Amino acid sequence: MFNELALQIEKHLAQGSNFAIAQVVDRIAPSSGKVGDKALILESGELIGWVGGGCVRGIVIKEAIEVIKTKRYRRVRISPEGGTRETANYKEYVMSCQSKGTLEVMIEPVLPQPELVLVGKSNIARKLSQLGAAADFRVTVMANAIDAQMFPTAYKVVEQVDFSQLINIANAYIIVTTQGENDDISVKKALESSVRYVGFVASKKKAEDMRVYLQSVGLPKERIAQLKSPVGLDINAKLASEVAISILAEVIDHFRNGKAETTMPIHEKEVTNSTETLPSPSETKFAEEYYINPVCQVPVSKSNPKHIVEYQGEKVYFCCDGCKVSFEKNPASYIK
Repeated sequence: MFNELALQIEKHLAQGSNFAIAQVVDRIAPSSGKVGDKALILESGELIGWVGGGCVRGIVIKEAIEVIKTKRYRRVRISPEGGTRETANYKEYVMSCQSKGTLEVMIEPVLPQPELVLVGKSNIARKLSQLGAAADFRVTVMANAIDAQMFPTAYKVVEQVDFSQLINIANAYIIVTTQGENDDISVKKALESSVRYVGFVASKKKAEDMRVYLQSVGLPKERIAQLKSPVGLDINAKLASEVAISILAEVIDHFRNGKAETTMPIHEKEVTNSTETLPSPSETKFAEEYYINPVCQVPVSKSNPKHIVEYQGEKVYFCCDGCKVSFEKNPASYIK
């Protein structure tokens, strides 16, 4: 099992995917999960490995998705007596399964370093490539008629601006530093992708002109507002190397502080004045495959539930006997 899990970890790291690792760190019998049992949980809710069945599995999936989103580890205790204690890194649940054992599970995020995508072959782009590689970013440089020897530390050099080649666009940061060479086309292409962060190296006046242009070609105001320009922390940078440091510092701050919002491509959503956050593709997939048990509030796989009960014309899914019994006693108290 360990070798299989190691191969899965290697596979998803190579794909640039975010995931979580859960490990049973304490146990009071009886429980199907044993100390040392491990599992990998993807953003979609897929669990690979073993940490326990029934309600334990659903709780771990639910918490793992939150761990990936917040980028913070969490220790989860599941016991018959339950509890209400909760902090940023700890949470208690009731063991509603009939086994009545106790488990503690440590869940940690595994977040591959983002792909730093530099558009342009300016001096700032060269400095950013060097710094990004030193900070363990996967650096991709894109520009027309580019010489790969200009960017010896880059992971990849592409002779055209094409964001469809990115390994994981949801985990990418695009910095347009073309300095007058097709600025408008490059920024427009970047904002039309689903990348969550687009920075444009420019003065305040040039940045404002760029926003006017983007509005004139029909990009939604909400998406244009997400353009980071001028880009970089204000450290009074003068040299190209100092500007590159300020930009990379802002990227790292954005990445490390749990700013995990996902921006949908503009052609995939209807633009409205609503401030409601759209669900990410992984959240949509999770909602399709899992049902939140109304009793214990943990996800239940719709393809493999312990019980299904029909209530008011809808299917209600349960992970264990205890939740089903509690629901049938007073369903109206759980379904509003």
